[in-house]
Amino acid sequence: MKRIVFGALALLFATVAVAAPFQYNPNSALATAIDATTGNAVVPYADHNGALYSNTGSTVATYHAVIADATPAATATDVMTLCGSATKTVKLTRVQATADATAAGVIDFYTFIRTAANTGGTSAAVTPAAHDSNNAAATAVVLKYTANPSALGAGNMFAADHYALPAASTTGYPGMPWAEDVGTRNTQPVVLRGTANCFAFNLNGQTIPAGMNLYVTMEWTEE
Repeated sequence: MKRIVFGALALLFATVAVAAPFQYNPNSALATAIDATTGNAVVPYADHNGALYSNTGSTVATYHAVIADATPAATATDVMTLCGSATKTVKLTRVQATADATAAGVIDFYTFIRTAANTGGTSAAVTPAAHDSNNAAATAVVLKYTANPSALGAGNMFAADHYALPAASTTGYPGMPWAEDVGTRNTQPVVLRGTANCFAFNLNGQTIPAGMNLYVTMEWTEE
């Protein structure tokens, strides 16, 4: 009986020692992975512990739009808006702003999610930059306002904060970017559905400090 037991254990240890680190099984669900670019079936690659390798970079079409050296309107409201698309779902993932003025001071930054588009005012379209030259042209619409909208679209405040304005002539430029990253903590990004659904960067009617220059960047994806 002892010889039989010891023989079985020896066979078990020998099997473990020579087991292949990874074997491709064409019937496995993992074998059905499809390459997003070519449409071809691909074989997942794993190390000897069975951990799968993956590319964490996104293939979703991504875009940036920027306003730079912008002089806001007196008692500015919306300064920059990103409005959704009639054909794609637009997902805002980041907004960033910095500013300076002739003299150091403080200004408040606000963002809103609007369920209706603004009307009136003076605005110009901002041309987005695609993260990949193979991306289709962006379908979301970005506007920069130099005169306030006559009527702001309905909506709710999304974020607000104080911002310390450095003097533009300050050596070393101590100003820090104000930024909101959205959807980075296993939460939803800001999803804009339809052309009337907009995300706005806003100054909420404040008196604009003399010589203020504003820089705002918005990042989004389209699917």
